[in-house]
Amino acid sequence: MKKPKKRPLIIIILSITLLLFIVLFMNKLPQQPQIAVIPINGVIITQSSSFLPGNEALSPIIISHIENADKNPQVKGILLEINSPGGTVLASKEIAEAVKKTKKPTVALITEIGTSGAYWVASASDKIIADPLSITGSIGVIGSYLEFSGLLDKYGITYQQLISGSQKDIGSPYKPLTPEEKAVLQQRLNTIYDYFIKDIAKNRNIPESKVRNLATGIFYLGEQAKTLNLIDELGNKETAISELKELAGIKEARLVTYSTKPSIFDKLSKLSSLNFYYLGKGIGSEITNLNQKLEITV
Repeated sequence: MKKPKKRPLIIIILSITLLLFIVLFMNKLPQQPQIAVIPINGVIITQSSSFLPGNEALSPIIISHIENADKNPQVKGILLEINSPGGTVLASKEIAEAVKKTKKPTVALITEIGTSGAYWVASASDKIIADPLSITGSIGVIGSYLEFSGLLDKYGITYQQLISGSQKDIGSPYKPLTPEEKAVLQQRLNTIYDYFIKDIAKNRNIPESKVRNLATGIFYLGEQAKTLNLIDELGNKETAISELKELAGIKEARLVTYSTKPSIFDKLSKLSSLNFYYLGKGIGSEITNLNQKLEITV
């Protein structure tokens, strides 16, 4: 009886050995530098809103992308691709702080709109590139809520609420603000506004007095923003990539997009012109939740 041939087993072992050698050899080869592209599209908020599915930029996700790109040794620079009207104060502030913490060169590209909170984020980068006809700036803060007291009076409905603390129900939609309550809220808005202005002035190396003069809530076209030193250069994605390569000291790089997998809502949101609803308001605001008292956005 003939013994079974061992040749196939030897071939398998040699094949596996060769494969391991190739993998180890490839890992030792110099890897092509990468540029991390992080999109910031839609309203900037801290958690998902049922009103704006797919048209929102969630700060925890964006911050995670920034941190992961910063830790990746292959990533030599970070490109923030911005198309956002801004958003809530905390979400915008958190992303701006994450941008400033990164050790990699960062460039912000404002494509269509980068106003208020989104401009705050852009200002934290090393350089800002914007299209000549893009919309940017709109530095300001707004506090808003819906108020139904007149409607309730019309139908003979009264509002009664027991509270502990004289201002516990400040901003309730069922009663008008008193002069004292307005003064309290305005003081809070002014504090946020001052913080916003000071951070923009520091990020852009512009005198605070100049930023304050520009911070009327009005938006500027890219060409105007360049003249006012709110951005560094006019251009497109190619311009931004070129600037980033120069900052990183590299000649070639592979673009790697850091983003979540788009859902059906993301695709549908492309048909929406919701962003333009916020023009001139100096904010990027999510739709007001009736259960909330006061919404403050930048």
